Amino acid sequence: MTLLRAFFCQIFGLLLTFGLAYWLPIFHHPIVFLVTQSGLAVGSAFLLRQPSWWIPIHLLFLPSIFIFFTLALPSWFYLIAVVILTLIFWGTIRGDVPLFLSSTEVTEAVTVLLKKENVQAFVDLGAGVGSVAIPIAKKIPTISVEAWEHAPLPWLISVFRGRRLLNFTASRRNFFTADFSKYDVIFAFLSPRVMPEISEKLKGEMRAGTLFISSSFPAPNWQPESILHINDRLKTVLFCYRIVSKI
Repeated sequence: MTLLRAFFCQIFGLLLTFGLAYWLPIFHHPIVFLVTQSGLAVGSAFLLRQPSWWIPIHLLFLPSIFIFFTLALPSWFYLIAVVILTLIFWGTIRGDVPLFLSSTEVTEAVTVLLKKENVQAFVDLGAGVGSVAIPIAKKIPTISVEAWEHAPLPWLISVFRGRRLLNFTASRRNFFTADFSKYDVIFAFLSPRVMPEISEKLKGEMRAGTLFISSSFPAPNWQPESILHINDRLKTVLFCYRIVSKI
């Protein structure tokens, strides 16, 4: 459904811009045409409440196509570009979770939290290229660190980067069929779309006293134990949720 809405936004922007160009000669200019179409696509995305990561895609989609055709690149280049982008942004193309990268400051804050907890097993959900999990595995070699990433290329990069770490494992696991009962701390940088389902699953499966850390997006209907404001470029917020005793 998310992908269908994105397609609609692009087509709507394109048709409306063609209509404007029919009546007003100024829209015949390529730059004016591209800027107008991109702006209309973005406006449609806002009206349809598409996730925020679609905005730069809508802005750059048609201009990128125009530039590529202007450069007259060979046909195989486009095929390779599509394959690479698909392998990187696997979740976004399926309408699920895009690739998000955490900052060094976030990694340092999570490391401090882990050192305060009695942690034996840590997992990063949607780990990307291991920007959080791998530094933690290096800094705290006494704990088991897992990085879960469904997109093929980021997962492969994570596997390669962590190949020499004995306490690190990179997996392509399905969040919604996995068992989270063995983990002491779970970190996630996902999207608002999946937060309701994943947070309910974690509340039901994590052990009492364990910790769930969500980067940037709060878990609905769940009161955080603490909220950390990270002084990085994106002003990231970490929402920390403690699993209460289960009766």
